[in-house]
Amino acid sequence: MLANANLINVLLLLAVMFVGYLFVLIPILIYYAIQHMRSPQLILMPEEEACDYYTGKCGSESEWARSRQFQEAGVYRWQQNFILVWEHVESATYFQVTLSPYGRFHNFTTLFVDDYSLLTANDRESLIFPAPPRRFVQSFGIEQIEPLYEKHASAVEDLIRIKHLELCHEFPEFEESYLASMQRQHEYVRSVMFYPVRGIWWYHIDRRSRFNRPIDLQQAVLDN
Repeated sequence: MLANANLINVLLLLAVMFVGYLFVLIPILIYYAIQHMRSPQLILMPEEEACDYYTGKCGSESEWARSRQFQEAGVYRWQQNFILVWEHVESATYFQVTLSPYGRFHNFTTLFVDDYSLLTANDRESLIFPAPPRRFVQSFGIEQIEPLYEKHASAVEDLIRIKHLELCHEFPEFEESYLASMQRQHEYVRSVMFYPVRGIWWYHIDRRSRFNRPIDLQQAVLDN
């Protein structure tokens, strides 16, 4: 009887912990993540330190970027993350490497006229929040840079062909573009009623269902 009682107590404790994680911790994390986007600050690293990142920690990424005519655009610090940026002005595209305590992540961002943009990443966290209007986001479990870039380039071609988008004519500085993107994301999520609670669905279901799937071109056509 004592063993059964102990087992029941353990199961109850696990159930309480699970419910607390699902309905308390996740909404809190979602809330604070959005609050951090309210007034984000990027710190541009000194050129000497940036050079160490480009040639040292991200030497392979730098080599790939040079082979594709991407130019170094700076190394930034945001919270605990270091963000290395390359830009390709002709294609209005940034190549970004994020070094965080949780790993190394790659993404590409292409800017179009009328505030449209496409982000292609290789982490699930890029899919946690619903994208604001005119922003398309896709993410794949691809560690190699070239295959990820091919996915991105293919989606760019599709958007130009199907939605008749044009590449951005006046390519902004990365910091300006990045901060504006964060603030738009903040404002859009804040406009969703009960967004911390809805974050439970976004975090556990939505981001997993969208991972390794290209953007929905049919929805893209309808998006204003």
